[in-house]
Amino acid sequence: MIVDPSDMQFCYNPQLMEKLATDFMRVVSTDVPFFAVKDELLFLMNERDISKFRIPGHKTIDGLDHVFYFEVSINEDYPRPKLYKYLYQRIERREEK
Repeated sequence: MIVDPSDMQFCYNPQLMEKLATDFMRVVSTDVPFFAVKDELLFLMNERDISKFRIPGHKTIDGLDHVFYFEVSINEDYPRPKLYKYLYQRIERREEK
């Protein structure tokens, strides 16, 4: 899968990108580095028109669901690319139906 950076991208702020990568690797039980999955996560958020992604408990170190939140911004004069700025992550429980 190739993500077209003219359509969407993570807001390039070195501190935020480092925090996102650190938070991701701290909670996700994987040997795959964040940079190897970040484009796929960005693509899925864009395709589903959502500003967060969830890592289910069966894939985390602590067994809990972790949700990563982003602020999405679009410049009205130049709508491409859509920017995803990392805000924070937190533990959330799924609502039982």
